Amino acid sequence: MTEIRIPRLNSNDTEYTLVEWLVATGEPVRPGDLVATVETSKATEDLTCAGAGVLQHLVAAGTECAVGEVIATVLPVGTRVSASPAGVSPAGVSPAGVSPAGVSPAEVEPIITEPARRAMAERGIGLAAVRALGRPVIRVADLDALDPAGPGRVEPLSSVQQAVAAVVSDSHRSVPAGFVAIEVPVDAALHQARELTRTHRCLIGLTELVIAALGTVAERFPQCFGAYVEPGAVRLPDRVDVGVTIDIGLGLHVPVIRDAAAKPVAVIAKELMAHRLTAMRGSFRATDLTGANVLLALHTDDGVTTAVPIVLPGTVCAVSLAGVRPVLRLDADGAPVTHTVVSLGVAYDHRVVNGAKAVEFLRAVREVLLAPVR
Repeated sequence: MTEIRIPRLNSNDTEYTLVEWLVATGEPVRPGDLVATVETSKATEDLTCAGAGVLQHLVAAGTECAVGEVIATVLPVGTRVSASPAGVSPAGVSPAGVSPAGVSPAEVEPIITEPARRAMAERGIGLAAVRALGRPVIRVADLDALDPAGPGRVEPLSSVQQAVAAVVSDSHRSVPAGFVAIEVPVDAALHQARELTRTHRCLIGLTELVIAALGTVAERFPQCFGAYVEPGAVRLPDRVDVGVTIDIGLGLHVPVIRDAAAKPVAVIAKELMAHRLTAMRGSFRATDLTGANVLLALHTDDGVTTAVPIVLPGTVCAVSLAGVRPVLRLDADGAPVTHTVVSLGVAYDHRVVNGAKAVEFLRAVREVLLAPVR
């Protein structure tokens, strides 16, 4: 017999919602078959089967499942599987909350996840309003379409923004952060980016050059890519995994460019573009969004002069890249010349890094931006 357990899919959640079964109880499965879909706070994941045999559900769709919980077993081929245990609805069979023929969705009881029940109580949302949604499984995100009764209007946050709120709150509670920023001349870097774009036929800009620069300086500043460990120690990384903020209006995500130090800038650019396309589709997997040991927060809109990023819990540094802006400088003859500069900042865990080291780190990144890259 093989057990199917809920794996740990990210570092933020301790339980996930079992959204649906993809294979019915009693149906045969093989290793690698997709059997269920679960939802984390920021993504959905399909779970696979590790063994061959006959699937037996142990948990109903809509249930909040803890990490490590057994949700199904794979029994030997030929085993006669009885009807699903109480409360478990097999795939392909109308579960509680799915309208049978001739019955309207509002007349049946939906499955309401525990976080959704708590949110209903907090927002004053009644069961009748939830029934009217006509959905078999009610999650917190499904409540966004409903306004609570009473005066005024409460605007519920999206599930993605709720996850952001949790991380930001955790960061402010647990990380005593400092911040410093320096000005970086980028005329040469912008010219180089245009040349690289033409050479490699992929979009390369300051963001991609900064990611490559972080990979270059990591060996000199390993603590900036580490994690504080109680009491009074730091865990150093074995590679550079850069989380990059992406927000195209559908919520903030932080996909990870892994092993940035080992990749040419053109490869970094192609991976980052793939992440942008994934953000547009809203199809990030949990593995895309976990494991960063440094953050690059992008605030590159025109007019943004300085941005203070959040240090992700479990990391030491978060680098911020602001918008480019023109400045006037005097040349050797005293004539004014326009140059392009950008503010490069770093928020840092003061338990690990001090201000002087943070400035040295930023200056090292600046020097790389002024030099040729691969």
